[in-house]
Amino acid sequence: MFDVIPGRKFIIANARVENCAIIFCNDGFCHMCGYTRAEIMQKPCTCNFLYGPHTKRLAIAQMAQALLGSEERKVEITLYRKDGRTSMTFSMTGSD
Repeated sequence: MFDVIPGRKFIIANARVENCAIIFCNDGFCHMCGYTRAEIMQKPCTCNFLYGPHTKRLAIAQMAQALLGSEERKVEITLYRKDGRTSMTFSMTGSD
């Protein structure tokens, strides 16, 4: 149902619970980050499980503010796969 655009990788989170828990992730997201759906479900939407040595604290704070709805902003953040070998850099925009 959600995987209608090929190549799209995404999560859906519930903004009504603490930490905006992830309630869905598509296969593309699982493949990209190396985690199974079961490992991702109920984790915070800030994806702190993907942080690594080059993930900047300022980017983490900016992403949290955007995702948790306090302001709109474009954030570039480096995230890591489960195996730690491959980093992923994202630009994302969040808003309230």
